[in-house]
Amino acid sequence: MVFTVDGVSIMETTEIKAKNPVLMCGLPDVGLVGIIAVSHIIKGLEMKEVAHIDSDIFPPVVVFHQGIPTYPLRIYQKDDLLALFSETALSPESIYPLSKAIVEWAKSKNASLLVSLGGIGVPNRIDIETPKVYGASNMQYIRDSIRKFEIPVMEEGFLVGPYALMAKFSIHQNLPNLLLMAESYPQYPDPGAAASVISALNKFVPINVDVKALIERSEEIRLNARELMRKTAENLKRMGKSQEYELPLMYV
Repeated sequence: MVFTVDGVSIMETTEIKAKNPVLMCGLPDVGLVGIIAVSHIIKGLEMKEVAHIDSDIFPPVVVFHQGIPTYPLRIYQKDDLLALFSETALSPESIYPLSKAIVEWAKSKNASLLVSLGGIGVPNRIDIETPKVYGASNMQYIRDSIRKFEIPVMEEGFLVGPYALMAKFSIHQNLPNLLLMAESYPQYPDPGAAASVISALNKFVPINVDVKALIERSEEIRLNARELMRKTAENLKRMGKSQEYELPLMYV
């Protein structure tokens, strides 16, 4: 099955049988928090690849795993849990159609929740032992859960990038959307922030994935992901990511 929106195609290589699934997204963002977190969950749960995403507007990139070429953007499944992540940086030109395609595809699958996992750059990250996670949602009942779990709510501010667009499209599609954003190094891959965001996610979706191995492999992950972080940082700058540190005029 192929699902296409604005030139972005989500190609299901295995029939996805899931009732009201939860879709987790890990896309290139501050600290690569979402990518690191979702990759760790995929491995921890031994999820199986069920789809990939492609478009003419994506970079001409293929990745190799065990000598096999594959698509950089892939979707994995285990039971009613779906996980989407990217192994390549996304150009500013691609994020609008990609974000729209992800949200509309999730809606077509009757997803019960679309979860965006990411990072919030903080200048004093080196002094923070356990990064704090902030939450937001387009649904009041999810915001109530965020507060119940004693997770700070992102009350005011801007969000820039693919998760911002997914949040907007989720409003239009009436699709429950949860954003979990951990304090992170702005310019470096941050496995510690990814561990915090997984721990927060576990309160909403009981995935029961141990983050100990993630912490133990922090240095290895930073080294392996540094080139992706460099390219991602360049693209985030082009997207105007610095606007996230501003306060909306209504509240000045």
